[in-house]
Amino acid sequence: MGLRVLQGRSELPRLTVLVAVLVCAPALARDPAPPATQPSVPPAATPTDAVASTDETGPLYATPSRRDRAGRIVAPVQINGRGPFRFILDTGANRSAISAETAEQLGLEVEFDAPMGVHGVTGSSVLPSVMVASLRAGDIDFGGRRIPVLPPAVFGGTHGILGIDALQDARVEVDFARDRVTIRHSSGRRAPYGYLVLRAERRHGGLLMVDGKVGRVPIKAILDTGAERSLGNEALFEALSLTSRRAREGVATTVIGATSHVAKGTTFTTPTIALGPARLHNLTVTFGDLHVFDVWSLDDEPALLIGMDLLGRLQHIVIDYPRGEFQLRAPPGTQPTMRSCGSNECATRLPRPGA
Repeated sequence: MGLRVLQGRSELPRLTVLVAVLVCAPALARDPAPPATQPSVPPAATPTDAVASTDETGPLYATPSRRDRAGRIVAPVQINGRGPFRFILDTGANRSAISAETAEQLGLEVEFDAPMGVHGVTGSSVLPSVMVASLRAGDIDFGGRRIPVLPPAVFGGTHGILGIDALQDARVEVDFARDRVTIRHSSGRRAPYGYLVLRAERRHGGLLMVDGKVGRVPIKAILDTGAERSLGNEALFEALSLTSRRAREGVATTVIGATSHVAKGTTFTTPTIALGPARLHNLTVTFGDLHVFDVWSLDDEPALLIGMDLLGRLQHIVIDYPRGEFQLRAPPGTQPTMRSCGSNECATRLPRPGA
């Protein structure tokens, strides 16, 4: 899964929910209207002996990024009192989803007459849904809700997607060193010493968005734990093309989403990215006129989605929704002395994606 660029071809197999961009996944529609077309039918599921069984090796919940793969964050989730199931934690998805296989394991009725719109990186589709009586993650019980059903191949061995609809009162802590993901009600406490804090504004029903710059270009940035790789929109590409030779000499890329739509893009290493006190270096981004930015109403202003290719190289991530903050800690040996940024410099550095 994830964004792979091979001989000019970029594959984005995974699917995200609503306002998300799994670098390679579609996002589920925010306010889906009943479509006129026939819903897509997910592939037949194969029952398994254990509800929460998995073929994963190594870390089960907080998988760090390496040179050869992007990391992943997975949360333990209870559905209708059963589980735990392993749901991909997706801060770019504003609606949760379940795999067709897991819905079958739970005996849930897949309803084709209650379809939900799905917006992907490159296009849109419609999918059936199920009604769950209860959904619980960590200390938070989200009650009953209707969620879309996605094909098992989208999840890479996990059971669903936990989107921001389930996280608005939560403090999420991800510890890559201890392979631990904790979800609890936010106490409102400030970040511990040694953490870099990015303040965010809420948009689109709770999506956290950070102001920043790529080079000298002001941007809106989304830190998306559901995205394997990083994406930029056409407006940002055009702005960078005016001053960046890298942009003009980027690698032509074909972007293939989970839907049948295909888009053209350009991949290159961006100038330094500034997010609050953080400076991000050598981040490779694929740019294009991608449908997902239109879903977010970000097609006309420069925008960047930062995926797990960078986030998975941190030691600890805290996402506090009530405070509107991302609290980040770099691995030992890469965390410098913290200090405020001056007018000409900033000492705080996050690890380079290629390090």
